[in-house]
Amino acid sequence: MPGAAGGAGQGGGAGGGTLPADSNGAGQLPLRRLTSREYLNSVRELLGATSLAAEDLPGETDDLSNNGFPFRQATPIATFDAASLQEAAERLAAGMSSRLSSIVPCVPANASAEADCASQFITGFGARAFRRPLDTAEVNQLTALYDSGRATLGLDFKGAIGLLLEAMLQAPAFLYHWEAAPGPAVRDGGLVQLDGYQVASRLSYFLWGNMPDAALFQAAAAGQLATVAGIEAQAQRMLADDRAQDGVADFMSDLFDVNVLTSRPKDETLYPTWDLELAAAMQDEFRTFTTANVFGPGRLSDLLTGGRSSVNEVLASVYGLSDVTGTAPRQVTFDAAERAGLLTLAGFLAVTGASDGSSPVRRGHAIYTRLLCGVVPDPPANVPPVPSPTFGLTTRQRFEEHDGNPCTGSCHAAMDPIGFGFEHYDGIGRYRVTEQNLPISSSGSIVLDGQKQTFADALALGELLAASPQVHKCLATQMTRYALNRWDGAADAASIEAARAAFTTAGLDLRALMTAVATGRTFRFRAPSAGEVLP
Repeated sequence: MPGAAGGAGQGGGAGGGTLPADSNGAGQLPLRRLTSREYLNSVRELLGATSLAAEDLPGETDDLSNNGFPFRQATPIATFDAASLQEAAERLAAGMSSRLSSIVPCVPANASAEADCASQFITGFGARAFRRPLDTAEVNQLTALYDSGRATLGLDFKGAIGLLLEAMLQAPAFLYHWEAAPGPAVRDGGLVQLDGYQVASRLSYFLWGNMPDAALFQAAAAGQLATVAGIEAQAQRMLADDRAQDGVADFMSDLFDVNVLTSRPKDETLYPTWDLELAAAMQDEFRTFTTANVFGPGRLSDLLTGGRSSVNEVLASVYGLSDVTGTAPRQVTFDAAERAGLLTLAGFLAVTGASDGSSPVRRGHAIYTRLLCGVVPDPPANVPPVPSPTFGLTTRQRFEEHDGNPCTGSCHAAMDPIGFGFEHYDGIGRYRVTEQNLPISSSGSIVLDGQKQTFADALALGELLAASPQVHKCLATQMTRYALNRWDGAADAASIEAARAAFTTAGLDLRALMTAVATGRTFRFRAPSAGEVLP
């Protein structure tokens, strides 16, 4: 029913049960593949390679269904996907042929030294590619591959190193997030503590969307990631690095689906300026606004009510700003009566708008499911469509007429009154005061923290959301889902609550929330999978 915690398929949302949360609980660590974004970041870090694009790699789901998982998840590998990964590895290896010295740690002086140099490459580069030291079996397999390349295929030293590179980039240890821990499992009751390299990898892909750097590998090797204090120190260091800006922007763009904006169709008669260039400018602004506020003041209130942004000329036209020219973004201050915060940016408004106008249900759904963690029941089969745009009726009037149908039930009653607050913005986010020559009514209502509250418009809604403990808890939940790349369950509830408490104590500083998620028990431990035999 509307208002429940969690989401479809997540095995019960955090805090959704009546039993007290298990303070020692931790969820499972699923085997998951690098997303295209993570893959591209990783090969850029490993090789300095920038020749591949997301289109060259297997895709991932952007689940836009009613209660879909908010963040990108890599899909299972099919035959075509395996061929794409093989081709990507071959292209990357070929691109490195002229600059192998950047990744090979030695220059063999003669033929007898080549085997030793190859061994150094296998253990050194391999540890970076696999994000942990290689085990004996892996070293033996790669050594055998090198020997076969030289003896059977007749490759020279550089060719055999390229063959090793192709193999490493197709290995499950590179392509997947399940980093095997050497030696026996470190048990804590029924749980397994992640080892330093596992924590390093989980931390780096959470905060940076990228592989660990040298400092993180060193911390793992020194055992410094076995404690909360050690992880906290690394998280704070990483959040001060520019790479964290991309990680935060990815989280927010995925949470509000702005990452799919370029695929949103718009009626070209109503919105003749809509094109890929404008959509891309909206995505860039959304990301820049996010990072400027999270890594500036850092408070949730700044994110939801801030009035400064950076726009270029094509986007300035949407905002009615005439003094911005060129393709480079320029900092602007919005009219405080029209816009404030992330939810009044054109990117959010366009992705939640319809192709032919605004959409109270889409905008209300986004707030309800992504900031309140509400779950929307599947609609009954007999729900009639919303009436098409009609002369003499505003969008709000059409939706209110539709909501009067008995079969629309509680779903629209939970979402549409929230979405009505955005009626001052059309389908691509332009501000308006009339529609169909009728004045806009942007008042709405929302159930927050168990009480119904009314608001005048989206600006006032942003202030309510920023101050709501329910939103603070939901953000802790969403951040945990993003960090773990899975739905939360009952075993994660105590960690989520601890993250929420730390977030509140820190004055709603989002950097503190990220650090709290990274130091939570469900981030540092895992429950064994069904049937798993622990070493």
